[in-house]
Amino acid sequence: MLTPIRQLGIKRLCVVYTLILVTSLCVMSVLGLFNRPDLFFLDRAFNLRGTQEPHPDVVVVAISQEDFEQGAPRWPWPRSLMARLVDQLADEGPAVIAIDIQYGRKTSTETLLTREHFDEIRPHVFQALAGVKLEIQTPDGSRVIGPGNTAFDQIVLGAASAEAQDRELAEAVGRAVGLGIPVILAAQTVSGSGVRGLSQPYDALVEAAGGSVGLVGVRTDDDGVLRRYIPYGLDEEGALVYGLALEAVASYLEVALPSNTLPNGDVPINNETVVAVEQGGFLVNFPGPPGTHATINAGDILDGREDYSKDLGGKILFVGVSDPSAEDLVATPFSGSERMAGVEFHASAASTILNNSQISTMPRYQVLIIIIVIVLAAVALGRFVRPALGMFGAAVVAAALFAAWIGSFSEANYALPLAGLLAALIAGYAVAISDRVRVEQLNMLQARSMLSRYLPNGIVKEMLKDPVAAQLGAKRAYITILFADIRGFTALSEKLEPEVVVGILNEYLSVMTEIIFNNEGTIDKFEGDAILAFFGAPQAHEDDPERAVRTALEMRDKLEGLQSHWYELTQSRLEIGIGINSGAVMVGNIGSHRRMDYTVIGDAVNLAARLQELTKEYDAPILISGEVAASLNGAVSTRFLGETRIRGREHSVDMYEVSELSAATPTADG
Repeated sequence: MLTPIRQLGIKRLCVVYTLILVTSLCVMSVLGLFNRPDLFFLDRAFNLRGTQEPHPDVVVVAISQEDFEQGAPRWPWPRSLMARLVDQLADEGPAVIAIDIQYGRKTSTETLLTREHFDEIRPHVFQALAGVKLEIQTPDGSRVIGPGNTAFDQIVLGAASAEAQDRELAEAVGRAVGLGIPVILAAQTVSGSGVRGLSQPYDALVEAAGGSVGLVGVRTDDDGVLRRYIPYGLDEEGALVYGLALEAVASYLEVALPSNTLPNGDVPINNETVVAVEQGGFLVNFPGPPGTHATINAGDILDGREDYSKDLGGKILFVGVSDPSAEDLVATPFSGSERMAGVEFHASAASTILNNSQISTMPRYQVLIIIIVIVLAAVALGRFVRPALGMFGAAVVAAALFAAWIGSFSEANYALPLAGLLAALIAGYAVAISDRVRVEQLNMLQARSMLSRYLPNGIVKEMLKDPVAAQLGAKRAYITILFADIRGFTALSEKLEPEVVVGILNEYLSVMTEIIFNNEGTIDKFEGDAILAFFGAPQAHEDDPERAVRTALEMRDKLEGLQSHWYELTQSRLEIGIGINSGAVMVGNIGSHRRMDYTVIGDAVNLAARLQELTKEYDAPILISGEVAASLNGAVSTRFLGETRIRGREHSVDMYEVSELSAATPTADG
């Protein structure tokens, strides 16, 4: 176990790496490094939420691939044909017509569809545009539409100049406006080095629309997906020009858009609706994948076979091209492999405003606060809680984040910045776990170092496989204590040089330590030439008393082998006395908060020491108590010396001398 001083250092280190982690994550958030992952999670939120109902008064009129499959010319259509479409739409009584088609230059198309001749060929307009001669059956007989027919020649031969194309479209727009139907034309801002302005339709068309234009430019995110709508731009004079969707919504609500935005860039539509602008746009709350909005093909309206007044009357009509050949398809969070037409993107933006379903995001300072809180929680779970409980807690926090993320989006149109919060949780928990492992390894090394002083390496390894076993603490245990001492060593050391004494002791203690460890005993301490060892803790064995006696016999025999070498140094023989006793003691880490020792305390220890003192009196190298002798079961040859009164003890003690192992008893090596 780490000392309190080292634990304090560990805690300080924990604070340091937590501060570093918090700072790093906050800087990453401020620098926008989590933006792209947040966009990924936003797309997943759309898919998990599913399709919603778009605003019922937003309709898309699409020049679609189906029109071309039915014989319509490829895009671009003649402007006079678009004029006829505008006329037909105006006849249905819509609230607003928003055209997502740019007419910035005069036309070069010669095919002309004038209003006065259109009704004659209306059901067969696409065939006429293709120059096909038709024979039409009427109640009055057959009628041919082909060369020589006024309408046919007007279309195919281009009897009017190309300028009539522009005039036809402008007049059609003017008629719609005259009926009280606002027509909003597509425009784009132009910007560059020293350049700022507005690319808008030709003058006659703008004049016919009463100057009503809306921006149709889009800007995708870094991953190529279109999510944000650009609400406004500036013309060459610095005046605001609003997006097509905003202009359409304002006309639908019969309100005028302000000449200036709010100080924070937001756009008030009316007293109830404010378009919140962030990062130059607002997130479109797509109701679903392409085709979610009510969509009617332009060709179906042109042929006049059905009445669309109920579908189009009083609605905002977004007119544009959905055919892939127009290259006006964009990727959206919902679109997947099927891309969405730009005209439906504007319709989705209008639905977002009308439904008051703008997606809200969290202010940056709140994100930073939550990141800090999550890091602290993750570090606490990983570092200071039990591993299983900490892992469970981290999983609960992650589940809560995911639930809050999808719940807030589905129920409140709130985009929780999940990426940064998950990064805070994962990084905080991972760093804390790494530090925990590091500290546990330090504990393990310290425990190994401590235990290696008392125990053989094999036992140390086995104990450290179980961390609980390595956390040693004082406990009551029944063990066998061995106390050994060199007789007369104190007097002998007074005659020898200190270096010689230390050399003899080191050699003696090294040899005896190996013997004790070989029998899986634990060394409590060395006191000069005395050795205190015990058997039965931290790991107990059924034959601990026998192990202790076997150790004593091996120590006696090994000392005999060292006599010749020591005699040359001391000019005398060295003898040892060993006392062995078994009993209940307190064993474990005992001491102060500054120093602890793994030791044993109890009366059984004192008795072993007294037995060792009596070895000289009885001239017996090894003495054991009756408690030990009763546990040997004949494994050792002993001689009963009788009952002995031990100083400090009330009752006498049976005492035995040990001579050798019985013939059937294996040695430690056997």
